[in-house]
Amino acid sequence: MGRIGESVNTKDVYLIKPKLEDKNALEEFKKEFLLNNEKAIPGSSDILEFSKYEDWLKHIKAYENAKTVPVKGHVPATIYLLKRKCDKRVLGILQIRHRLNDFLSNYGGHFGGSIRPSERNKGYSAKMIVLGKSKAKRFGINDVLITCLTTNKSSARSIEKAGGVFEKTVYFKEKEVHINRFWLKTNK
Repeated sequence: MGRIGESVNTKDVYLIKPKLEDKNALEEFKKEFLLNNEKAIPGSSDILEFSKYEDWLKHIKAYENAKTVPVKGHVPATIYLLKRKCDKRVLGILQIRHRLNDFLSNYGGHFGGSIRPSERNKGYSAKMIVLGKSKAKRFGINDVLITCLTTNKSSARSIEKAGGVFEKTVYFKEKEVHINRFWLKTNK
């Protein structure tokens, strides 16, 4: 593969921070996960726990600043929506953690994200990672750690397609799962 992300066309999608006017689109996004019997939306900063969209917006805004992070021990993070240009549909969600704590250094990484069930396996995850790379660089992140469960072959393929280089597999004892670790350079 040449340069990182070279084979991934990102012209039809973009990343944007959630706004009040995205409320209906995000409600539809959430509903699709629930209808697919998924109990969590990775990378969403617990959006399913909020009954009011406006409360979730305040929550994610508080996470953007180290001084206002709502949960002790958590790191600052910024949430982005992956939207398709032609119809403005929310395809995915990406959380970029500005730095790593001990847990994230071992298991979680800088990026957490999800693609809505109906849009999976269409290349959007790799596109989201490539677009996230330039956002991460703005936070001073030169080397992005991205992880996924060893059982999630689709995520591993997306990470590699976006330029992620496999480092190793680690065992997360508390959850009894194996996690693959990948690194992505933001300056390439």
